[in-house]
Amino acid sequence: MKKAKGLLFVLLTICTACAPQVTITEPEDGATFEEGEPIVFNCEATDREDGELSGESVVWYADSEDTILGTGAEMETDAISRGEHTIIVTATDSDGKVGTDEITITIGQGGSSTTTTTGEVGADMLSPSDFVYEGAFRLPSDFNWGGRGLSFYPDGNGGAGSLLVTGFELLYDPAHPGESCWDTTWNCYAYFGEISIPAPAKATAWESLPEASMVTPLTSFDGGLASSVHREYVFVSGIQHVPRQGTQSGDKIYGSINLWYAEGVAGESTFPTVWFSSMDGTNAQGMFHVGPEEAPYHGRKTGSYLFTVPAWYADQYLGGRTLVTGRSRGTPATAFEEITVNGGSQGPTLFAFHPFESDSPSGNLDALPMLYYRVKFPGCAGPNVGNVSECDYPGFTMCDDWTGGAFVDSGTKRTIMLLGYKGLGNNCYDEPPVQCNDPCSQNHGYHCQPYERQVIFYDVKQIGKTALGQQDPWAVLPYTIWRPSEFYLDGSTCWNAGGMAYDTQNKRLFMAERGLGESEMNAIVVHVWSVQ
Repeated sequence: MKKAKGLLFVLLTICTACAPQVTITEPEDGATFEEGEPIVFNCEATDREDGELSGESVVWYADSEDTILGTGAEMETDAISRGEHTIIVTATDSDGKVGTDEITITIGQGGSSTTTTTGEVGADMLSPSDFVYEGAFRLPSDFNWGGRGLSFYPDGNGGAGSLLVTGFELLYDPAHPGESCWDTTWNCYAYFGEISIPAPAKATAWESLPEASMVTPLTSFDGGLASSVHREYVFVSGIQHVPRQGTQSGDKIYGSINLWYAEGVAGESTFPTVWFSSMDGTNAQGMFHVGPEEAPYHGRKTGSYLFTVPAWYADQYLGGRTLVTGRSRGTPATAFEEITVNGGSQGPTLFAFHPFESDSPSGNLDALPMLYYRVKFPGCAGPNVGNVSECDYPGFTMCDDWTGGAFVDSGTKRTIMLLGYKGLGNNCYDEPPVQCNDPCSQNHGYHCQPYERQVIFYDVKQIGKTALGQQDPWAVLPYTIWRPSEFYLDGSTCWNAGGMAYDTQNKRLFMAERGLGESEMNAIVVHVWSVQ
């Protein structure tokens, strides 16, 4: 009898120390869902002392405790990003003991491109199904850590057509390649090169792709002007060939910079982002501010990409302006307004401007807003407190980085496309005690993991209505989001994309993929699609 009582005491002691029992009952482990599909999660959570657990004591996470999906024994969400995810549920009893269970689910179909249609697609609007993948080719290693800007040059390579490509992404002194311009005695420049366009190929390994040849070597084309904005915190981002205008002596190359830490080095002030040079990189002119130095124009809204629009579109909607630049940088110029258009844009922008007509112009670029989004700070994307439901651009994060743009016209259908790197998580800012645990970067700042490459499609007519002043610039949203599976780093990745260019003669679309190779190689592949 004494032995029985002792055993009962031991059993009761053990059970008192037990954590809650948790079992996920829905969905099944390994289940697959479409992106945006509502998913119902159910679990059974019981505790010997507290009984059935529910409400705030039951918490659901995606991949880690940094990404909370919701609470309660039953929970529904449609906000899980594309890819494979570990779903974790925890149940905490009144003594603070925690029980847990987990499953794996997949959002979207791996191995194939995915498309999210977010608006009506008219008969004259291009869709991802209108693009046929032709293959890819490698850039020479000279372009490693470059490729943020691409431009098709129809007269290049003896009339066969070529690509102009930005070199190393930072300004640098050729005596110190691969280093930022931190030494004030160095002469630092922005570089570009011209490459041939080989027949694209399809290969499992990117190293097996054909390599483009250099038509002209890497050449400085800013005359040191970009360093007058800042020597170190500048990305050489945009490049665009522009045919001879007015009294000019020849064709020009326009370039642009992205001052990536504008808040720290320029403060509230705006700054110029554009210059141009002769085709051989000489006679650089600039730096030029896009539009007047007043809201909504600001350097934080421009410089990440450059492209041209057809003359008919420029004449109909843009007052003849044929060049376009833009950027996404979600910070306000000042911290005194909850909603503002002064400073950056919480979403990608488009500003059209006239190319200059003389070899030695002065003044600001004559610009016109086509697209931008209001900054709601900290409402939309404040550090650790922002609410994405307040953003004009759905799902905006401070990590979003749009690097390429093109006006693509098949003859019967058309669109404005932007290529970029999209954050899918929260706007986590790593100020102690907050730890963001970003697998892609431990640098101080915003972290919005997971990430993916996206191509977004805008209706050119709606963009035109904005340019004509018929609606607010933030009223227009992409009608389609495309995630090409042809990228070698598909799905969730830690590397941003690169530039984009369109060959109007042969209806070919080029997209640069950065981040390939081992360690810090950052080699670049250019993917090619034909437009039907």
